Amino acid sequence: MILRNAYVLRNWNSSIEKVDIKIDNGKIMKIDKNLKDNEDEEFDLDNKLIIPGLINTHTHAAMSILRGIAEDLPFNQWLFKNIIPLEEKLNEDIVYFASMLSMMEMSKNGIVAFCDMYMFENSVAQAVKDFGMKALLTRGLVSEEDKIEKSRLKEALSLFEKWHGIDNRIFVGLGPHAPYTCSFEALKEIGKLSRKLKIPVTMHLFENKWEKEQFSLSQILSSGIADYHFLAVHCVHLDDNDIKMLKDFNVFISHNPTSNLKLGNGIAPIQKMIENGLTVALGTDGPASNNSLDILFEARIASLLQKKDNPQNLDINQMLKMLTINGYRSLNIEGGEIKEGFPADLTIINLKNPSFYPIENMKKHIIHSKVDVFATMVNGKFTYYNGTFPTIDEKEVYRKFSTFYRKVIGTEN
Repeated sequence: MILRNAYVLRNWNSSIEKVDIKIDNGKIMKIDKNLKDNEDEEFDLDNKLIIPGLINTHTHAAMSILRGIAEDLPFNQWLFKNIIPLEEKLNEDIVYFASMLSMMEMSKNGIVAFCDMYMFENSVAQAVKDFGMKALLTRGLVSEEDKIEKSRLKEALSLFEKWHGIDNRIFVGLGPHAPYTCSFEALKEIGKLSRKLKIPVTMHLFENKWEKEQFSLSQILSSGIADYHFLAVHCVHLDDNDIKMLKDFNVFISHNPTSNLKLGNGIAPIQKMIENGLTVALGTDGPASNNSLDILFEARIASLLQKKDNPQNLDINQMLKMLTINGYRSLNIEGGEIKEGFPADLTIINLKNPSFYPIENMKKHIIHSKVDVFATMVNGKFTYYNGTFPTIDEKEVYRKFSTFYRKVIGTEN
């Protein structure tokens, strides 16, 4: 196909230009003005802006089934007294349709790929395959008697064997939940598996103040979980020494500002991390603690939080970098630029929107104005297009989700 007549932002650091994009076999084949090929399907994208696809580096997609259930509560009460008891009622079918609903929301918000940590990840993988997004999937792991809990480890390895690399869209990593649920010996085992299988590790890290008081970052890192590829989530309570320590490892930071604020956990020192050379990307966290899967909203919140001390912090280019190429690097997948030979992962923005005028400043509006996503494309196929979801039966997802929600909260007739 050829995408014609659109404005194009090739990468986070470039200027906007008006060019056509030719796509074939899921890849960007050519970028130039006035491309012509009578055999290609054409999409006239006048009054549209095409940017590299947006990445959500941390969520628990199926937690959409728990959205709005436990509001205005501190973290411990929210998680241990409300969310975890309800999670006991989940099953494969519930997780499939809850994940599908979350992908609808993410795709409508321009997200092309996400990192997930949850249970019944085989169902999440099937939903990703059916919907058409990209994902790095991890079964949440905890320890039992100083080892990784056996049934969860078996699920994680089975997930890897079945799904890793499928369609060049689905990838599998390892997901130790947190330092307070995984022993040091379990983390050592996870680090060893990560190196052996050459797959990423992702873990909640120092989300809460009490974690920092109970655990040593140097000891956590000595387990080997950051030796291959470590996506550290939250990192709200890292101090200056911690940040300097992380520079010696292959570490990527997933910043989840809305969830951190909503659960009263604080504000991560993102500006210091960037100044120390760490790669920082953005995540929404799960829809039960956010309650939205809007990564552009996260970008604006992140920027504003760091600007409280200096308005020059986290400028437009830096935020776009976090949303795109840093997200791809964090998930250990190829992409993040509109470039010949790269995957055709694109977010298409509608410029006929009062928030985007004057259009001469459209690049700046991406972060600090209200964005209207027109379409989202993954590997050359639309997952969202002008209010529709071409790959799924939208009504069936809503129907199944609503039925399962009533079952989870105990109001099913």
